[in-house]
Amino acid sequence: MAWWRIEELTAPWLSEALGAPVAGVRVEPFAHSGATVTVRVAIDAPAAPELPSSVLLIAAAPSWRGSDHPFRRLVAFHTLPRAGSISSVAGCLVAELDAVTGDFWIILRDSGRATVGDELAGITRGKAQLVIAALADVHTTLDDRTMLPGIITEPAPVDRRGLGELYVRFVENYGEQIAPHALGVANRVVASVESMIAHQRQSTSPQAVVHGDFRLGNVLFGWSGTRRPITFVNWQHAHWGSRATDLSTFLGTALDPRMRREFGVTLVSAYHRMVGGDLEALRRDVRDAAFHCVVNAITSWAESVGARTADSERLWLTHFHRACGYLIDLESTSTPHEPTVAAAGDLFRSGARRHPDPRGVVPDDGFATDGQSYAAVALADEGPHPPAPGDGWNETWYLDVADPAAGVGASLRFGVGPDNPTGWFSLTVCGPDLPTITLSDPGIDLGRVFTGDDGTLTCAVVDPLAHIHVRIDGVGHVVPDASAARSTVGPEVGLQLDLHWYTSARPYQYDLTRVYEIGCMVTGSIALRGAGLPEAPISVDGPGQRDHAWDAQNWWHTEWYWLAARFDDGSHMHGVDIRLPGIPPVSTGYLQAPGAPIVAVDSCRRVDADTDGHAITAMTFALEPGSSTVTFRALGQGPQVLRQASGEVAVMPRAWGEFTRSDGRRGVGWVEWNTGSPNL
Repeated sequence: MAWWRIEELTAPWLSEALGAPVAGVRVEPFAHSGATVTVRVAIDAPAAPELPSSVLLIAAAPSWRGSDHPFRRLVAFHTLPRAGSISSVAGCLVAELDAVTGDFWIILRDSGRATVGDELAGITRGKAQLVIAALADVHTTLDDRTMLPGIITEPAPVDRRGLGELYVRFVENYGEQIAPHALGVANRVVASVESMIAHQRQSTSPQAVVHGDFRLGNVLFGWSGTRRPITFVNWQHAHWGSRATDLSTFLGTALDPRMRREFGVTLVSAYHRMVGGDLEALRRDVRDAAFHCVVNAITSWAESVGARTADSERLWLTHFHRACGYLIDLESTSTPHEPTVAAAGDLFRSGARRHPDPRGVVPDDGFATDGQSYAAVALADEGPHPPAPGDGWNETWYLDVADPAAGVGASLRFGVGPDNPTGWFSLTVCGPDLPTITLSDPGIDLGRVFTGDDGTLTCAVVDPLAHIHVRIDGVGHVVPDASAARSTVGPEVGLQLDLHWYTSARPYQYDLTRVYEIGCMVTGSIALRGAGLPEAPISVDGPGQRDHAWDAQNWWHTEWYWLAARFDDGSHMHGVDIRLPGIPPVSTGYLQAPGAPIVAVDSCRRVDADTDGHAITAMTFALEPGSSTVTFRALGQGPQVLRQASGEVAVMPRAWGEFTRSDGRRGVGWVEWNTGSPNL
């Protein structure tokens, strides 16, 4: 049952392999390495409804002339009983490896549309956190050596002579393209590789099944709505060994040098929080495993023979230089991954980390007036962006205010999404002595919102990143019971909102998705018309914030807990605890204080919540750095409600109220809990 060309992969072949009738197939290339070729196969099988709609099929590459060890490891890994329970590993439907004929193939469940990690561009901090969380899940699941087949119990041997021969060919191939400092590092690694391996094997570092080639090109990032947000592929190097090997390989090759120096400490700490143990020992183990980055760059280049292109040649040289630079940095610092530049070192010692300029964002001069480097937001990003290819495009603007003195809070979100391609908006007004009032429209024209031609909602960018003016004039409804916002609709309420958001803090650019947030002071008025409501307009003068997000990801499927608060000393706190299926929680956020550098949040965890349906009464978050906790008490229930033209109602529980930090500081702001319910 061997096959070597896509046209030979037929429905009868797949029917025999899967043991179920397949009426038709559609095959498309997916990935190609030196040893294997992978295709995605869409399946038409009306007589076998139990089959998935598509699979990934892996076979030996026609040009492969090496041993069958990579295929044996690949089959052995995917057929491990516990591998099927790991969300970041594709489930195996069937595998074949015939030692006599050489036939090899494996059929895996397809997780859906995904993007292969871009090894040349590197990875953002947010996605790096997702990868580290999924890696920790793999290592803590596959930590029982007694359940492993023999071929996975030990890594493939690496001998100095064989590696030296490959290294000579590598140097001859790239010649003067190799930086002199990299040659010095690689010479030492190749000469000492056997003693380095022996030293690592004698250590007491925690062991597990490791990937063995944990670089960004072996990571798939799922599109929204797919079954796996992260998928690790190409397990033909899987073996029992030090868990730190994968972590160190990722740090040394997947991150560009600047990000590694600035964010490596955070990633190691995040991994440690998920796996436990001794943090200092983990840092030592990561340092001891760093030489694998250089070895893998050389051997991966050698294995790619027959599949080399100009891009792949550039890729392996980039890996090699990153790996050598990684070892140089480790040798020059007393703590693994500590930044070597003085400015970044000062920020680490103060508990903060610098922010690299995200791709597509115009960088500033590198330092603000206080010496802090932070990501600048482009003025042009205030307006709408052209949609990216695909059907997952989302773009939203969000604005809120919390004014305890006036007894009112308001939040507005508007934008476009897969279910509302022309535009939608949802406004909530609420307070301690006000009912919850919602006004929404699932079918606005977003372009008219910014030109001022929409009769209900207009948004004017008076001064980009400094001043936005929003007007709303429409008829909303009272929500009698915020805990059942999806099903309860009360009397109509006339609503006029005229508010200005003036920037009062530095715009902050995230990188987990394309989104920036801005702390603001908000002034203006809100007028309500209805029985039992204030007769005069409510004057608003209080803190708030706004954000703008755009990406080809339908993020509404994700569960998260979010907070944004301004405290009485003028400081701002923003954080989000993200819960993705099958991997430990990840988080992001930042802290801003007047006259001080921005401090990125390494960890934001929702540790407690008092909720009732769509109503949030209280929440408690724990944030790092600083071992800070902050408790929220609701003053107004403001669920985001959007009634679709189809009759479906999407609800996101939200509330505004008072925050109290563990050090006694008090503030006001909003929290929200996205449950991953119907799309907005």
